[in-house]
Amino acid sequence: MKFAGRTATAIIQFQPDKILLIKRRTVPFNGYWALPGGRVDPGETVEQTIVREVKEETGLDVAIVHKIGEYHEQGVQGEVEYDYYPACFLVKTLSREIRKQESEIEEIKLFSLDEVPTTLAFEHAQMIRDFVAWQEKNEKLSPAR
Repeated sequence: MKFAGRTATAIIQFQPDKILLIKRRTVPFNGYWALPGGRVDPGETVEQTIVREVKEETGLDVAIVHKIGEYHEQGVQGEVEYDYYPACFLVKTLSREIRKQESEIEEIKLFSLDEVPTTLAFEHAQMIRDFVAWQEKNEKLSPAR
């Protein structure tokens, strides 16, 4: 199977040290923990995609806070050949009730940044590391409280 194209992912921070991850039922992410997100539909921006995908997968309404980065992933994982271009965003929740999409999502869970599972899909570990670095940089730049 080949997985390719433009995608968007979201880091949803619920507390200063907790983020939301999903475990998918669908190929190519089956069995892996991942950040919510998905493919960019024709005529859609990556920003529109991430708001739509988070709503579809988790039931949460979100707003973009910051773009974490642009990535390119290429390789083979199991029987999946992949070559895709995800954008990763930090988003804030505008609603709090999580409703998992039953057809695609096996589980939704909050993880502390110290307890993120090692079974992450593709480059999602790098996205989380980039988020932590961005967060640490901004805490240093913020005035003391």
